[in-house]
Formats: sequence, C-alpha cells, structure tokens
Amino acid sequence: MDEKEKVFGDNQIPENEPDNEKDSFEEKDGVKYETNDNWEFEAEAPTLNDDMFAMTDYLLSKSGQEGSNDSQENMGEYISAEQIVEKKPKKNMKLVKIITLSVFAVIIVAIATVFTVRWFTVPNGKEGKMMNPASVVATIDGEKISLGMYNLYFSSVVSQYEQYANYGYYNLDTTADYATQYTTDEDGNEISWLDFFQQETINQIKMYSAFYNAAKNEGITLTEKQQETIDTQLDGLKESASEQGKALDDYISSVFGDYCTAETVQLYMEQFYMSVNYRGKFAVETTVTDDEISKYFEENKSKYYQINMSYLACEYDSSSDEAKAASEQKIKDYMSQITDRQSILDLVPTAYADYIAQDTQTAMQYDSSLTEEDARKQALESYEQNVDGVIYGSDSPFSDEITDWLFDANQPTGTVKYYINEETGYAYIILKTEQATCVEDETYTVRHILIMPETERLDAEKDENGNTIFNEEEWAAAKTKTEEIYKQFTDGDKSEYSFALLAEEHSTDTASTSAGSGTAFGGLYEGVPLGQMVPSFEGWATDKSRQYGDTEIVKSDYGYHIMFFISDRPSYQSQIVADIRNEKLDELIENAELDIHESVVKKANDKFLADKKAAQSQSAE
Repeated sequence: MDEKEKVFGDNQIPENEPDNEKDSFEEKDGVKYETNDNWEFEAEAPTLNDDMFAMTDYLLSKSGQEGSNDSQENMGEYISAEQIVEKKPKKNMKLVKIITLSVFAVIIVAIATVFTVRWFTVPNGKEGKMMNPASVVATIDGEKISLGMYNLYFSSVVSQYEQYANYGYYNLDTTADYATQYTTDEDGNEISWLDFFQQETINQIKMYSAFYNAAKNEGITLTEKQQETIDTQLDGLKESASEQGKALDDYISSVFGDYCTAETVQLYMEQFYMSVNYRGKFAVETTVTDDEISKYFEENKSKYYQINMSYLACEYDSSSDEAKAASEQKIKDYMSQITDRQSILDLVPTAYADYIAQDTQTAMQYDSSLTEEDARKQALESYEQNVDGVIYGSDSPFSDEITDWLFDANQPTGTVKYYINEETGYAYIILKTEQATCVEDETYTVRHILIMPETERLDAEKDENGNTIFNEEEWAAAKTKTEEIYKQFTDGDKSEYSFALLAEEHSTDTASTSAGSGTAFGGLYEGVPLGQMVPSFEGWATDKSRQYGDTEIVKSDYGYHIMFFISDRPSYQSQIVADIRNEKLDELIENAELDIHESVVKKANDKFLADKKAAQSQSAE
C-alpha cells in the first residue's frame, strides 16, 4: 500500500505543527530562505549590484572634499571613508550621517523589495494565517485554500482516474499529455482531461470546505477515535520519511505534491472527518415528512422506477472515421439477429470470443487440473449470466434518449436500440424485455452499535470461515460492556444523535461508522433491502410494531447489537428521503462563495505536467 492509499483509504478522497520546521529553511547571509522552493515566477527581484556599491564609495569620497581647508595637492592618494570622517571639520558630520543613513536606507529598501517579491510570488507551504498570497489557490467562504492542499486533492483525483483508466473504464492514456486528451464534463461539454481533473479537484475541495466550515460554526468537533486515526496516519508518514532519510515535509511533498506539508495532510484529514460528522448530524436533524415524500415522488416519478433489460456489449473503435464505420456496421449486424433474450445468448460466443479465450487461459493457469474444455465452459457461462441488467431511473448509465425510451410505457417490449460510449470504447445493444415498475421492495433504516467479544487466547479455535470461536466468559464480557453502553444511552437524552455519537465511540462495525473508509456515521444502515443482514438483526428491524426511537439489545453470531429503529419503508421512499436530504446538502455547497486564483492554479497544473513529462522521460531512459 502506497502513502496515498494510507491517507485516503480505499476511496478516492479528504496535521500538527511540523516537527522539522527549522529544517525547512536555509540561512544565507543572515537571512533564512525556504529550501523547498521549486516555484517559478515571472517577476525579477532587484538586487544590490556592483554599480550600487560603486556609487556609495563615490559619494563618500566626494563628501570629504566638500568644505575642506586642504588643497587638492595635500590630499595625496585616495582617501577612505574612515579617514574622511576623521579629517572633516565638525560642522560636516551631519552631512556624513545623512549620506550614511541614505545608503543604509537603500539597502533596507532593496532587501524589503526582495522579500516582498517572494511574499507575492513564492508559496511558503504553510496553512492558515501564515500563508502568503502566492500560496492561495482559492478562497471558500473567506477561508483560504493552500496550493499544497490543491496539489494533495489533485494528486488524489488523478490517481483515482488513472487507476480506473488502467482497468479500461475511461478512454485515458496515462502515458500521454492530459492537456491534449479530451473527455466531457457533467454538462456534456468537451474539455481536456487536465481541465477535468482541475474541475473535480475544485469541486471536492469546495464540498469538504463547505461542510467543514459549517461543522465549525455548529461547534462540531472530532471524536477521540478520529483524532487517534489522524495521529496514527501522521506517525506512519514520519516513519516512512525517516526510512527514506528525508525531512517529513520534503517526503510528504514528494508523495502528494509541491508545498504539501504535514500541516496540509493533518488539515485535510480534519476536514474530511469534520465533514463526515456534519453530514451525520445533518441526517439526524433533517426530518422528511410523508407529505414531502409524496410531493417529491409526484415531481420526480421516473427516478424511482426500475426496468429489467438484456444487452450485448461490443468494442467500439473511434480512432478514425473508417474504424467508426466498421464498428457501427458490426453493431447493425448484431442488432439484425436480436429478437429476444435467447437470441442475445446465442451471440455471446461470437461477441465475447476474445474475452472468453483470455479467461479460459487464465483459469487454466490458476487451476492446472482444469481442461481447456471445462475452462472455456466456465468462461462462457460467466458471460451468459451477464446479459441481464437492471436500470434505475435515478442512475441510468445511458444517454437521456436511451433512458427515456426504456422507461416510456408507450414503447413496446422486444424493441432494440444501441448506445455508444466513446469514452469507455464500448457500444451497448439493448433489448427492452419489460415495462418499468416502481421500486416498492421493503427496506428498513436503523442504527446499531456492535460490540464483539474479544480474546487474548493464542490457541482460540476458528470456524470454517476463519472467525474466532469465543468461549462463554468472552461472550459474557461482551454482554456486560454492551449493557454498560446501553445504560449510558438510556440515562441520557435518548436522542438519535446521542446514539450516533456512542456508535462512533464504541461500535466495532467500521462499515457503519467513520472508522471505515467511506462517509458513514453513527452506525447508520439506511434503506436496507430484506435478506442482507443476519436473521436476528433483520427480524428485530422488520417487526411491524416498531416505532421511531425503539431500542433494544440483540445478539447475533457477530456479537451484541444495540439497535435504534428509524423507519420501515418501500425502497423508493427510502431513496426519496436520502435524495431530499442530499439536495439540501447540495444547496449548502452551491451557496458557498468560491473565488479561484486562476494564475496560481495554472502554475500548479503546468508544474504537474512538467513533472509528469520529466518522470516519463527518466523512466524511458
């Protein structure tokens, strides 16, 4: 696992005072300069050049002649400044002082000018109030966003898309210039991948900054576990830096981008967790009524319908007009043969021939006992099982035209259309097999605090799934701990938010708390379909007598669950509740005042491209 994965987790996205602050500076001529300075800028700082010093000597020598009783002959050789001061009549001392102070002032002004230029043109890698103008990429609601923070987010965004591109999800050449490759933004406009990465970076920074600022305004703080996680991550970075013989900030900037420091990484993680906490509290306090659900459904019906369909995917080559024509002819040939689901199954061996051959060889490499015939049969069955799909109106992967056709009740079943995604390099031939229906499957929403038994026995047995088999004493200890936490809740205000905070503090289920890699908070499981949870958990949650706020301790094979009931609704209604809440959160982001410093962003992007090109050249050598 590389350092980006350590900090960002499985996702993507998302800092104490640096221990080596003194190491970030180098002293020259009594002035401390930053050593981590690879920034380029157009301005040229004025310097104290030889001509300036020559003029100073000239003025001092000339001042000795003015008002002197000595003749030119008596002056002899060149007289130094010190000698002039000694020989001058007392009445001329004021003039010398004035000239000396003038020279001193010139030096001070020159030095001040140098540092003023640096202040406005060279980032300093600091965060907060210590940032200089050259370090500010943007301001969000008046809060400054540092160049280091931008580079950290940017490197995370690029890394994520590069990973998916390597898996074939995006038509992105990771070895070529991102400024000369193009994709489409969320509005369908064609933009370069570099501009796309910039947009994604700014969007993420704006979102987390808006939530972070809102959290601070409401007095929300980090939990003890979150602070421990941050400290652990920073300790890991310090250890890695030490292993490589680098100062901490130098190591961090080499991993996450220029001017990214320990302060930056710490602030990023604080913003991430504070955002999670804010959204968690917002979810608790944002009540959605039945009337709101009904109104929203009537206004957005198509979003909450689903449709089953069958499809065939084939590669689409858009590299040239000839290649496009050949790909489209192949699509038409397949479409002419599709009349029902079985006809799609009949085309699988031909349409997926190359993939089936590859999977056959791979299977035989992993399992030498497999014959080629058996391996091919397995591969074929795998592709046959994937000809069916479910499309939800709120999350269709197709264009609006194809989605509208699928969900239009006036369009008969058995009709076929195709959709081309040039970005992924695939075309999808779609068979409409039924009409759309509303998603009314039963779902429930609960919070829980899981307390699992613990053991220190080195010889503890394992079950067939590798899980530890706990003894009665260990189960009893877990039960006692659960009852203590439950009493802590019932002795308090018994609110959902209090329960959520206890889940953050005590639950061992990291998938439903901020201890995981996602944005979950407070032990929440929202809109859970039937059959996903263990029987005792689901049985309690789906009891028709349940009312909001009901709590109870439930035991399962995993441990003891302190349950908190929220709702039991049809699937589409659970989704509507989440959508209404998310729209309100989106308003907070949209209303955040954003001011981007385009010149700083451009320099950051140019530097990224230059570094990428240099790294590729070095790798080629």
